[in-house]
Amino acid sequence: MIKLKNIPNLLTFSRLLLFPLWLLIFYLDYYYFLLIIIIYSALSDYFDGFLARKLNCETLIGKTLDPIADKIFTCTVLLTFVSDSRVNFIIAAIIITREIVISGLRETLSIYNQSEVLAVTMLSKLKTTFQFLAIFILALMPISLEYSLKIHQIGTLFLYITAILAVYTGCNYAIKSINVINNIKKE
Repeated sequence: MIKLKNIPNLLTFSRLLLFPLWLLIFYLDYYYFLLIIIIYSALSDYFDGFLARKLNCETLIGKTLDPIADKIFTCTVLLTFVSDSRVNFIIAAIIITREIVISGLRETLSIYNQSEVLAVTMLSKLKTTFQFLAIFILALMPISLEYSLKIHQIGTLFLYITAILAVYTGCNYAIKSINVINNIKKE
């Protein structure tokens, strides 16, 4: 029997499984299933954190794997969209690079027990919202060929907003991290 307090971690683990599932379904051209995967990813990302806080069952494994699951899924989706020309490589590279840099900074700060310095900000949550919306909208392209150009334009606009927010929040996180690391070195 599954205990209520295990649900947040189960949701996170399930998102890790989306990476190979996405690749398989993407290359089999089952576009409606891709939409379901995107919706599931967004909802489970929200609910794993929400439930962990509500049930007071936040765990180290959950805190560690949640951002990893998000980054793996996002990077996989962006790279598959680059492969079929839905997403510009440079925009995808900006977003993916930001994710890798922030992960590295969090890892470095955790060595000094300072990872709370990079707590998620409202702007980062906004970036994630635009990112999921862009991915969802761009996933609609092959489903509605009649409107695919308009869908692409709207999805691309949302992805450009994501990239701008990614650069801005990434720079803010980097500055905070560098300041903290420099202060630690002085001590």
